[in-house]
Amino acid sequence: MASRRIINYKLIVLGNISIIWVAFAFLFLYNIILIDKNDVTGRSLIIFSLAFATIGFVVSAILIFYLRNAFRFFPLWISVLLKMVLTFFLFVFIAFVMLSMYYVFAEKGTFQDFLGTFYRDVFLTKAFMIFMFDLAIMALLTIIILEVIDKYGPGGFWSMIRGKYSIPRIENRIFIFLDINNATTIAEKLGHTKYFRLLRDFFAEITVPLLANGGEIYQYVGDEVVLSWKNTPLNKQRCFKFLRQAFFLLKRREAKFMKRYGVCPTFKAGIHSGEVTAGVIGIVKKDLVYSGDTLNTTARIRSKCHELDESFVVSADFLDDFSTPFAYRVNEIGEMEFKGKSEKEKLFSLIFE
Repeated sequence: MASRRIINYKLIVLGNISIIWVAFAFLFLYNIILIDKNDVTGRSLIIFSLAFATIGFVVSAILIFYLRNAFRFFPLWISVLLKMVLTFFLFVFIAFVMLSMYYVFAEKGTFQDFLGTFYRDVFLTKAFMIFMFDLAIMALLTIIILEVIDKYGPGGFWSMIRGKYSIPRIENRIFIFLDINNATTIAEKLGHTKYFRLLRDFFAEITVPLLANGGEIYQYVGDEVVLSWKNTPLNKQRCFKFLRQAFFLLKRREAKFMKRYGVCPTFKAGIHSGEVTAGVIGIVKKDLVYSGDTLNTTARIRSKCHELDESFVVSADFLDDFSTPFAYRVNEIGEMEFKGKSEKEKLFSLIFE
């Protein structure tokens, strides 16, 4: 199930980018016509667009499924450059295959004849050079879009493009404040650099079950990450599934963490839901921000985990109108006071069975 949802997410991104490639195909064909009309005279606009879309689909698929994180430990400019070099050779290969098939099946020629004329009559023509240049532009644009999508998370990029949060709006959302247990002790043991690498690996691991359960990463704050879902009964179940899957995933990764760092991180989490105001703020650096008492309360619930010696603490508001799924046990802790709040909050502990 987890793998399927992650693949579906990547396919949605791929579909959106492929649509952009098709739209730009018409612009690039017009560019070729202006410069080298003879090479495209008599060619079908539909066939050209389909060919461009096919190349775009294959290249984008490889970027999304294989190259997206291939060079994530390199500086951004080196990562982009390496991806561009790889996509260039990929362009040439795909173009060679598609043109050879067209020559053999549509023009009734032989593959040997095509080999003899490809370099002279195709590769060195102005139209092909323009075609490759336009493809390079689209590849660079695709890489940039993927980087921006990674910045804003699933759905965030298109929400920003549509201006969804240009005007502040009220939303009812679920929040999880999650951080590493004994973070200070681990950091002192490992040192700053090695601890940062552990954080990076830890967040990478829990991102898999997060995507599998439709969650969003709101922000990272040191060794803490804030996660969010729209407040629905289905998403409440997904929150529980995320915590369970992340917990046992780290158990399975224990040997890897012990080998690299000599310690395997565990985590605690506070869960709450309610209304927040969502909007974009900032002049020099814009970002989507949620504000309201719901966030403050969630942070205080997470801080109660250590005090109560519980790994996962849930609010009564979250559990309202929600039936606890099988294999999860919720025990009432009682009403607790929070600093800065006049009203008490009823809390519950969550345990996996």
